[in-house]
Amino acid sequence: MFEQLRENVEKTASSFSTQREKEMFTKCFFNTLDTTCKFQEDGSVFIITGDIPAMWLRDSAAQVMQYLYYAEDSDVQKLIKGVLRRQFQMILIDPYANAFMLDETFTSEWEGMVKSDYLPKIVWERKFELDSLCYPLFLLSQYFDKTGDREIIDELFIKAFDKIYETFERERKHSEQSSYYFHFYREEDGKTVDVGKNNPATEKGLIWSGFRPSDDACKYPYHIPDNMFVVAVLYKMQRIFGKILGDQARAEKCRKLSEELRVLIECYGVVETSQGRCYVSETDCFGSYTLDDDANIPSLLSLPYLEYPYLDAEIYRNTRKKILSSENTYYYEGKFLKGIGSPHTPSDRVWPLAVAMQGITSDCREEIKECYKMLISSDNGTGYMHESIDVNDPSVFSRPWFAWANSLFAYFVLKNKDVLIG
Repeated sequence: MFEQLRENVEKTASSFSTQREKEMFTKCFFNTLDTTCKFQEDGSVFIITGDIPAMWLRDSAAQVMQYLYYAEDSDVQKLIKGVLRRQFQMILIDPYANAFMLDETFTSEWEGMVKSDYLPKIVWERKFELDSLCYPLFLLSQYFDKTGDREIIDELFIKAFDKIYETFERERKHSEQSSYYFHFYREEDGKTVDVGKNNPATEKGLIWSGFRPSDDACKYPYHIPDNMFVVAVLYKMQRIFGKILGDQARAEKCRKLSEELRVLIECYGVVETSQGRCYVSETDCFGSYTLDDDANIPSLLSLPYLEYPYLDAEIYRNTRKKILSSENTYYYEGKFLKGIGSPHTPSDRVWPLAVAMQGITSDCREEIKECYKMLISSDNGTGYMHESIDVNDPSVFSRPWFAWANSLFAYFVLKNKDVLIG
């Protein structure tokens, strides 16, 4: 399998000016395929994140996005449909889980450490992150737009979509309708984290989320980039249900919810700042919010990548300027790197994910080239991206095997190949 894909990628890589760039692009492009994919007898594909032997709904979708540049390849189509099948199967097991094990013979690192209202054995981690339910729909829509292949739009997809939509609606009134909670003790700081209970917020109709895309608990329970992601995928699902399947009932549900969320985002997700009107990252709808942006995706930086259909160019421009500066708590600058990090890792650590996303969402050739230069010069000779890197010392990094970052780097290069490789 994938012989044609390797030939096509070799042709693309041959345009690089240096052997090192060619090798880094090729290694990062194939990292997911070569090291993380487990093809199953039922046609599904289980994808680990890299150094963690579990499949995240978010990561697994993002890990294969670069392959869509070669979506005419039948092997690529088989891969994407296999990933989607596995994701839909997992969502039907538990729509509140963010990561799953291959089977029940594995043991989660959370075994015996957490309490929850429900914890299936096959679940690796049950942190309710709203983006986990969006990414499979995003991947399906991207795949369908590239191929027009309707095979994946089957009964399994319909059942998973219904479960996703049901969860969206339930979490709009979290305190009234949801029993979800996640309770654990952190040995490193002696704190107990209880997410889902006693988390005050005004329920105006935005969708509640317990955790950020970083897997860290939300400070305020309405994560605006996640809610924007919901709008983006429902906007796409409305077309698939209405124009492709002729399912006007589901199409109308998508239209109605996406429109209601759009209005709420404009009301509670935008504030006046010294930089002008900006999107916030989290809010409680009481008046408290944060504009600090995390490297993980969805993020404020990533809104064009998410294809949010109602993005206000001026507000995004103001927001981008603010989060790519010292006004963002998680923005760091050093001798080798500058960009956005995360509370998930130590301070002064920039995430290659964020640097790649900065390049992906930029329309400035010089900024794109600067992001690319930072990425290829901070790998510490490994030829791979990492989770986070010290801004002053590329030899200090976390997660030497992190497939999502490698995939996003390859995606960044392919999106901007006319700027980067001619």
